[in-house]
This record gives sequence, structure tokens and C-alpha cells, in this order.
Amino acid sequence: MSSERAILIALAAIAATAIAAALMLADGSTWPAALLTGLAAGGATLWGLLGWFARHSRP
Repeated sequence: MSSERAILIALAAIAATAIAAALMLADGSTWPAALLTGLAAGGATLWGLLGWFARHSRP
């Protein structure tokens, strides 16, 4: 995997984590619940992008 793809995947996972946690905190959730939700969103993004890039990689 190229370094550009790795950076893109890492930044997307970090952004998804931060956005999901911020939305949960804005909704009045406790910080542990917001953190768990954010980590779940970041993990799902990471898993999805890794799978997508694996299927669409150039030979």
C-alpha cells in the first residue's frame, strides 16, 4: 500500500472518530459513551477503507 493511501486511511479514521465523539458529546452523552462511539466509528471507517482499497488496488 502506498504511503498516500495509508495517510488517507489514517486521517479518515481519525476524522470519523472525532466527529462521532463530538456529536455524541453535543447530544449530552457522557464522555466514556462518546469515546466508545467515536472509536467504533473510527474502527468501522478503518475497516471499510482497508477493504475497499484492497479490492480496488492496482496490479
